[in-house]
Amino acid sequence: MMQVRFRDMSRLLPRGPSRRALLALGLAGFALPATAQRSGLLTLRATFGERGAEIAQDLVWRIYSVRGTDAQLVQQSVEARPNFALAPGEYAVHASHGLATAIRTVTVTEIGTAAVIPINAGALVVTGHIGGPERPMPPARQALRLFIPTANNSEGRLVTSVLRPGSVLRLPEGTYHLVSSYTGTNSVVRSDVKVETGKVTEAAVNHRAATMTLKLVRNVGGVALAGTQWTIETPGGDIVAEAVGAFPNVDIAEGAYTVTARHNDREYKGQMKVEGGVNRDFEIIVD
Repeated sequence: MMQVRFRDMSRLLPRGPSRRALLALGLAGFALPATAQRSGLLTLRATFGERGAEIAQDLVWRIYSVRGTDAQLVQQSVEARPNFALAPGEYAVHASHGLATAIRTVTVTEIGTAAVIPINAGALVVTGHIGGPERPMPPARQALRLFIPTANNSEGRLVTSVLRPGSVLRLPEGTYHLVSSYTGTNSVVRSDVKVETGKVTEAAVNHRAATMTLKLVRNVGGVALAGTQWTIETPGGDIVAEAVGAFPNVDIAEGAYTVTARHNDREYKGQMKVEGGVNRDFEIIVD
């Protein structure tokens, strides 16, 4: 352990007139600052809109000094209620809550300044199911994209293409266009969602799709023929799925399709109707 004592340095000087002279000489070598640096304390907190509750998490604060048209970042914090020691003057306060932001100009004085920054922010949570709520969609099979609509274009401006099902996305208040894709299928659901300040919008997307098991058989309920090549087309001739095998499973959107089976250089066709949430076998019988 180290013990430290502070003693009056004047006691180290010799006594008598020479002591006063040495003190004068010693003090002459030190220059006191003309004016000490003054500072004021800026205390901040954020609320959901002008009259909403206080925002207690997921905040990022950035403080910019303002000199004419120039702004320079001077401090930042991720605390809910930060305190900044700043020289008196004018500052721009930038607060972000997820993708929602707000900017306010504040004047810091020596006696301190407190400011409340309202942010018009809400949140969005998206989940999915297949055919009905009793069959939740595996999160890994749901791909989500979110857009801000523009004039004559619902997908005008992309907000994010990496939104994870069940996660919370904090957004500015407004109306958005949501596109949900059931990956590995042709099922795509588009809808508009509204985000309100201080509220969480929970959007459950229902994909009207099903799993169809394809079989090429010689008679109803017979043994499926191995090595069959499958093509599934829309009434307009667009190919939506292809497969190879005796009984492949195909996830596909609700609707009517033309199915082509190829086996031993022969083609067989059938009309398949898919109902959302109804998984079943589909057989084509060899003539």
